[in-house]
Amino acid sequence: MSPSKTPPIDESVRRWARRRLLAAAGLGWVALWALPAGAAASDPKAFVLDLRDRALAVLRRTDLDREAKIGALEDLLEEATDLDLIARLVMGRYWRQATPDQQKRYLELFRALLRRAIAERLDRYSGESFDVTDVQKVDDRDTIVRTLVQRPNGGAPYVVDWRLRDHDGRLLVIDVVAEGVSMLVTQRSEVAEIVGQKGIEGLLATMEERLKKQRSAG
Repeated sequence: MSPSKTPPIDESVRRWARRRLLAAAGLGWVALWALPAGAAASDPKAFVLDLRDRALAVLRRTDLDREAKIGALEDLLEEATDLDLIARLVMGRYWRQATPDQQKRYLELFRALLRRAIAERLDRYSGESFDVTDVQKVDDRDTIVRTLVQRPNGGAPYVVDWRLRDHDGRLLVIDVVAEGVSMLVTQRSEVAEIVGQKGIEGLLATMEERLKKQRSAG
């Protein structure tokens, strides 16, 4: 197995990637949590399988309504995930160019949009799950865990790679790559395009507008 390569990104690829990547884990970026420090730190396969089981356990609970499930998933994220790190990776080089106030607003909007993504994925979840098929060490910090996603409707399975990073003694998912398309690269490309056209304030305005539309839609 070799690390996934990312093709040039256009809008149709972005839409396709979002659909695939959300389906891959049952909840896309919702799966960006870590095990407690030291737990399975040396076993990326066990980490990904635990991640799968924890995600599916929340999705399948019948004693929780929609809002309670969203809250439970948010709690998991806040408890063990460095969401600010993911947000900075998505923003890329523009993070250093932003003022402290812009950074604060960006992080708040990133988290708010993530909550809406959780809600959207809960509404669309149809029983996807996956199994680990391979593990490859990339460097001293990163490992790629390859999984095969099974669809409950009998559709063809597809490959999803999880890039894990050892961050101060705990594992974090820093990217999800579905059939060669990276969510991190896709989102970073979108951010770069918006900032290139509208500046950082334009990016924040776009995120605010997207959040308003999502809230009004659901």
